Amino acid sequence: MTNFNFKFLGAWLVIVASITGLQAQNDSTLKGKDEMVPAGVWNDVNGEYINAHGGGILLFDSKYYWFGEHRPAKGFSTEVGVTCYSSTDLCNWRYEGVALSVSEEAGNEIEKGCIMERPKVIYNKRTKKFVMWFHLELKGKGYEAARAGVAVSDSPTGPYRFVSSSRVCPGIFPLNMTEEERDMQWNMEQFEEWWTPEWREAVNKGLFVKRDLEGGQMSRDMTLYVDDDGIAYHIYSSEENLTLQIAELTDDYQGHSGKYVRLFPGGHNEAPAIFKKDGTYWMITSGCTGWDPNVAELAVADSIMGQWTTIGNPCTGPDADKTFYAQSTYVQQVYGKGNAYIAMFDRWKKKNLEDSRYVWLPLEFGKDGTIAIPWRDSWDPRTQWEGQGDFSAGKGTFLLNGKPFVIKAAELHYPRIPKAYWDQRIKLCKALGMNTICLYVFWNSHESQPGVFDFTGQNDLAEFCRLCQQNDMYVILRPGPYVCAEWEMGGLPWWLLKKKDIRLRESDPYFMERVGIFEKAVAEQVAGMTIQNGGPIIMVQVENEYGSYGEDKGYVSQIRDIVRANYPGVALFQCDWASNFTKNGLHDLVWTMNFGTGANIDQQFAPLKKLRPDSPLMCSEFWSGWFDKWGANHETRPAADMIAGIDEMLSKGISFSLYMTHGGTNWGHWAGANSPGFAPDVTSYDYDAPISESGQTTPKYWELRKALSKYMNGEKQAKVPALIKPIRIPSFQFTEMAPLFDNLPAAKKDRNIRTMEEYNQGFGSILYRTTLPEMKTPSLLTVNDAHDYAQVFLDGKYIGKLDRRNGEKQLEFPACPKGARLDILVEAMGRINFGRAIKDFKGITQSVELTVDIDGRPFTCNLKDWEVYNLEDTYDFYKNMKFQPIGSLKDELGQRIPGCYRATFKVNKPSDTFLNFETWGKGLVYVNGHAMGRIWEIGPQQTLYIPGCWLKKGENEVIVFDIIGPKEVKSEGLSEPLLDQLLVTKPLTHRNEGENLDLSGEQPVLSGSFNPGNGWQERKFDQPVTGRYVCLEALSAQDGKDLACIAEMYLLDENGERLSREPWIVNYADSEDVSHVNCSADKIFDLQESTYWSTTKDTPYPHSVVIDLGSTRTLTGIQYLPRMESEVPGGIKDFKVYVKSKAFNY
Repeated sequence: MTNFNFKFLGAWLVIVASITGLQAQNDSTLKGKDEMVPAGVWNDVNGEYINAHGGGILLFDSKYYWFGEHRPAKGFSTEVGVTCYSSTDLCNWRYEGVALSVSEEAGNEIEKGCIMERPKVIYNKRTKKFVMWFHLELKGKGYEAARAGVAVSDSPTGPYRFVSSSRVCPGIFPLNMTEEERDMQWNMEQFEEWWTPEWREAVNKGLFVKRDLEGGQMSRDMTLYVDDDGIAYHIYSSEENLTLQIAELTDDYQGHSGKYVRLFPGGHNEAPAIFKKDGTYWMITSGCTGWDPNVAELAVADSIMGQWTTIGNPCTGPDADKTFYAQSTYVQQVYGKGNAYIAMFDRWKKKNLEDSRYVWLPLEFGKDGTIAIPWRDSWDPRTQWEGQGDFSAGKGTFLLNGKPFVIKAAELHYPRIPKAYWDQRIKLCKALGMNTICLYVFWNSHESQPGVFDFTGQNDLAEFCRLCQQNDMYVILRPGPYVCAEWEMGGLPWWLLKKKDIRLRESDPYFMERVGIFEKAVAEQVAGMTIQNGGPIIMVQVENEYGSYGEDKGYVSQIRDIVRANYPGVALFQCDWASNFTKNGLHDLVWTMNFGTGANIDQQFAPLKKLRPDSPLMCSEFWSGWFDKWGANHETRPAADMIAGIDEMLSKGISFSLYMTHGGTNWGHWAGANSPGFAPDVTSYDYDAPISESGQTTPKYWELRKALSKYMNGEKQAKVPALIKPIRIPSFQFTEMAPLFDNLPAAKKDRNIRTMEEYNQGFGSILYRTTLPEMKTPSLLTVNDAHDYAQVFLDGKYIGKLDRRNGEKQLEFPACPKGARLDILVEAMGRINFGRAIKDFKGITQSVELTVDIDGRPFTCNLKDWEVYNLEDTYDFYKNMKFQPIGSLKDELGQRIPGCYRATFKVNKPSDTFLNFETWGKGLVYVNGHAMGRIWEIGPQQTLYIPGCWLKKGENEVIVFDIIGPKEVKSEGLSEPLLDQLLVTKPLTHRNEGENLDLSGEQPVLSGSFNPGNGWQERKFDQPVTGRYVCLEALSAQDGKDLACIAEMYLLDENGERLSREPWIVNYADSEDVSHVNCSADKIFDLQESTYWSTTKDTPYPHSVVIDLGSTRTLTGIQYLPRMESEVPGGIKDFKVYVKSKAFNY
């Protein structure tokens, strides 16, 4: 409150008891020290009157510190200084003494008798200093100095050492003052009369800014604010109290950086109190009406430096139009309550400022985004928000309803589990000792076509969340829009690709439009189930592992804003890896790390702790195992590593989510694929998790349950629910078949090759057919590119296959007569779910060419005029084929017959089983109309999990669409799955028998050594080199043993940037351990920091790996990542790098 001549608009709002209509003052103290009585007499815990006016609160180490003006009974000058009180509950305040005393030294800026008002204290995490700012007027000078004073201390309670005082930013114009306004010249004598239209215009254009430019801007009523990024701001009334200004502080918070803006020029505002909620800035101010009461004003902005917009009076109830005869001073968020804020006002008594009263009231937030401050005769801060649960990030820990909380989350994905089993699976997680369920929301599962949403059955997200709450489990919601999860296209819907130029996971207008629509639809299902609304959802994730995709804080910010708008008040977080989380880390989100079992946990969190030493720590994906890919070994991870990691995290108070606790199944066509290259995932998402694909407890489960029993905080672990006992089904034969080529749908005619998406087809297979010119000699057929598995037929005769996994694009093609029929049958597998290649079109993506040799010269023909048959993957499509009794399993050419095969089998008592498809080719299976998933003879998965809840007593139907054709048409139900039977002819390693790399005569471009320990390392070449083939030769290990391992490797281009690894191929590796795990050399560029290339044990150094970059490139360096375990097994010490334009010699 500033007291200055009315002509200069300095009279402050004050209320005296004689004012007509004054509320009856309640002179009761804090009742039982558990209530707040606005405008009552507030005493400290010793019964002394609290004298801390015009102040603010510092929250530090879970304690509140209230700083305020020590006001005398008579007069306006400061005779004591700034007082400090402390509290842990906002009701019971202990007097800590005078934090900043006036000086007895004559002429000192804070000499006794000066005026010190509106003190605020903030803490600087970098300097470890407590910094106080206040409005200062010099002794005997009235209110003409209008300075900002600064003091510092090493302790929150002081004593504070006065540093200096000054006006704000002398010689500097505001950022939002135009060049035209800066160049204007003013004659102050022309504006001695105020409030004229000419005077108002001059004020708006900076009349007083120019007047005070040299000496600095006036600073009277003020507050401070520290934003989420650590930047602090000074907000103050300036320009004779006509205009508010916001000035950025220096890094040490003890001065101004020179950046400031004007707010509401000529608006006549003072007493600013600012706060931030859900990314939006709010400010309460009062008007300047002398000592008469006035209405409060609420303003809002998306950025603290504006643009600010006023939206009216937030106060409601008796005397709301007079701000309850009080004036704003501060807004304080309640510790541990994300949606709990207290607005602080002072009710001034001009004739006895010491007896001015405190009016503290809770803010109320409407669902429509409105804010209200209703009058209350009394209220209790400890019970005010009881019915409104809360979850937030505190200092070093999460806070659940204000108390420290360690998240022990189990990752489950509701679409991967039969709905009938949801409750049992949640109970299994609860019985482990978990307290939270973490889940993805798969966009493509919910929105099959634009605007067509499905939240029923398997997609009933709200019901799954309700079941979590019924089982006393909280929920962490991860609504994408991208989720990865080894799920088709990372959860993005295929129909986005119908717009071929779309930029996925970027600020593409169409993409962002559809994201907004989807996220709103999800929120309509579950936004009312947040903890603030009495539901189980405690946190919501923004995007997903974006650092492994790109660097675009603008895009991530847009996703944050969409999520925040849908879940106001909910804690938001983002997850990434320790190596890349800073690329897109937003200052107002919680940051969490993802890493796997065996990782060096301290090292994984070290970068985060350095940047945010007070942040709660969480591993939001602690990988319990790994996913399987067709044609590769079944993945497992040791239970001991998982247990050790969880035990270490919990012993240190670190939260975690175990990904996966129960993986479930990629039903139908929902399994994704990984890159670089193309590595499609199998149907089972068992993940080697503690709870198996079919819901059985594994040895991992029981070991984990025992480990978690130590961290139950006195609670008993829930009882393990009854398990579902699998059944065996006797072998049965298929009796009907519908050959594919006899059951083709109507054809579409097209001049050119087009993708499936261009025909509005998302899944299944597609047949391209054309007639050929006469080819008198054999030719070379090139398909650019077949996504994903193509079979080529000439007049019905099988010519060969093109498997995208192997990079196959060409086949030798026989001579043929004119009019011969070419059929290319392409099966689409899952779209890539990770990395930059998620824009994954299906079918043939470019062209089909025949190349013949004429007189020694190649002649290429781009084939045109196609008939296209879209073979949709739907139960209706398959069941409506024309079935016939099975005769032979081979056609007249002796070939296996692609098509649909149907059988029935009987079940006496339905229960879970595993249908065996070892004798089948490649395709999709439906049981009783349910899409069960993919099969492929190459393995490692040979059975499909069939939930008993989808079977029925008596006859059950099974349809297999086999795109190759079966060897035998039989199956049986097993009581255990076959997940590790790999039947491939292609070697898993990259070295031919007897082949040895010959580096004699080769000159390395770099010879050096890597450092011991974890984390990325970079080595630059002496000069740029050009080549296509790169060899890394490891000469020795850090531990002196034989093993060599690399988790990831990058090469740097001419600009020092990471080279794209999409076209990379491993030409050679001297040793690869693929006996029981997939530690082949291609793991060094699979984008996964937890997988790695490993040589076999007891194979001595040196070790070498050769990579074909796909084209000639200019290279300037190499980046190397060792394994993430703390002991760093296989860490390389000495090495050489070779680069050649031609292939190496072997």
